[in-house]
Amino acid sequence: MRRTGLVVGEPGAVRLRVRRAARVVERLIGLIAQPLPVAGAGLWIEPCRAVHTLGVRGPLDLVFVARSGEVLRVCEGVPPRRVRGALRARAVLELRAGEAHRLGLRPGMRLRWTDDPKGGQR
Repeated sequence: MRRTGLVVGEPGAVRLRVRRAARVVERLIGLIAQPLPVAGAGLWIEPCRAVHTLGVRGPLDLVFVARSGEVLRVCEGVPPRRVRGALRARAVLELRAGEAHRLGLRPGMRLRWTDDPKGGQR
């Protein structure tokens, strides 16, 4: 998995440290039996229109994103053993429960990638 930075919101943007799961095996495993992401970090799965939380250790916030970077749907506090998706999504950002609210993520926002491999919040 490749680490990179994702910028959320403008102005006063927040940067997240994101691991990108692009290979089939990485996408299949996701956060199954993994520690939940820490605050300010997440897992980006692409391509992906739907995810399940089977085998995940706790609730997640799931942010479904279009190819353009537009947030399509935010599912907060999704408990284990559930399925969520968005038909037009190209990717999903998996976050620790509560992070989407803390970051102010909502449908219609745009996310963009940064070259800062450390990501991290400003």
